[in-house]
Amino acid sequence: MISIYKDGGSNKYKVPHMKKHRLEGQNCLGRQLDVNLGLIGETIGQCQ
Repeated sequence: MISIYKDGGSNKYKVPHMKKHRLEGQNCLGRQLDVNLGLIGETIGQCQ
């Protein structure tokens, strides 16, 4: 999601493969994201 914000929130963003199943099996899958609030504000500004 952070990568989509950095790309400007475009619907054309291609999501990279994150190997979720492997990370989940290793109990390394994060439960929450650390997000830069300034980056979110910029993205919301572009949407308005």
